[in-house]
Amino acid sequence: LTREGEMRHWRLLATFIASVFLSAALLFAVQPMFTKMVLPRLGGAPSVWSVAMVFFQSALLAGYAYAHLLTRYLPGRVSIVIHLAVMIAAFFALPLAIAAGWGRPPTSGQAFWLLGLFTASIGLPFFALAANGPLLQAWFARSDHRAAKDPYFLYAASNVGSFIALLSYPILIEPFIPLSNETRLWSIGFTILMVLIGGCGALLWRSFDYSAVDAAAGTSEAAPPTWRDAVSWASFAAVPAGLLVAVTAHISTDVAAVPLLWVLPLALYLLTFVIVFQSQPIIPHWLAVNAQPFFILLLLVQFIDPVGTITWAVAIHIGVFFMFALVCHGELVQRRPAPHHLTAFYLWMSAGGMIGGIAAGLVAPYVFNWVAEYPILIVL
Repeated sequence: LTREGEMRHWRLLATFIASVFLSAALLFAVQPMFTKMVLPRLGGAPSVWSVAMVFFQSALLAGYAYAHLLTRYLPGRVSIVIHLAVMIAAFFALPLAIAAGWGRPPTSGQAFWLLGLFTASIGLPFFALAANGPLLQAWFARSDHRAAKDPYFLYAASNVGSFIALLSYPILIEPFIPLSNETRLWSIGFTILMVLIGGCGALLWRSFDYSAVDAAAGTSEAAPPTWRDAVSWASFAAVPAGLLVAVTAHISTDVAAVPLLWVLPLALYLLTFVIVFQSQPIIPHWLAVNAQPFFILLLLVQFIDPVGTITWAVAIHIGVFFMFALVCHGELVQRRPAPHHLTAFYLWMSAGGMIGGIAAGLVAPYVFNWVAEYPILIVL
């Protein structure tokens, strides 16, 4: 490449990384922030977070489905225009607040009432943010950047943003910034993100021939995903997503009701994505697979004869969850498709996450009178 070409590639890469990073950070900052906004109306029961997780996973699936359909049927410049319009519409739904008409929860059916409250209040901004991850990767894959052949590293960058946002909220944001200022800062971040995504679109609009790139993608020798692939992706995503809800409920119900303890399992869940989507993971997949049986034994001992302090018990449950998520997400990476099928990959991953979350967060509490979904998911 010429010097000018190198600079263009650097600007392209930097703009895309900044966009996916900030989008993911906003996406996961809004989760504890809005849940905190809702909690005074429902109390601090662990079930509130479980239902909130179901909403987030369902909205994520909707965003991924939109990104997949947009990339498949309206690729190239049209997708840029449409998605910028969606981002602008979401901007007019700010600042984040509880929607009017959702004052007091009903005496029964609170879970579905809460899902409606989340949808009416933050549904559109969350949907727009959820679509950014796969959509920006699909745009990048259609560029002439030398890294476009394997754009999955951008997913690791997005999960770094999610991980930092989740850890920053209980440590740096919640203790020092009033909730009204949190929503104001979040709106500023969303505005900056709109500018960055507009920059991504402008760089691609001026630089590349989308019709030629998409035609080349359509004639690729890579076979399209099969139903077996889709079921595999959904399954390996469903188990850790369900475990995320189940282990949080188990710790909060049976071990220790610690405020904001759910942040740690969710942060580790995101960290596993950061690890496995690296070209050289710091924990190789083969090592995680071979270490998993020892973690199962440790958990069985803890279930049969609990010993040690509460801190030790929490550490065991969270450590086992981390290892299980690492193995399942590592299997997903082993099965990832060619880049022009990545939106389908993320769509089925998200579908599996939603299925696991609904099973553990909505179905299990009505079926069992204890956290039975936890050992069931361990077996799965």
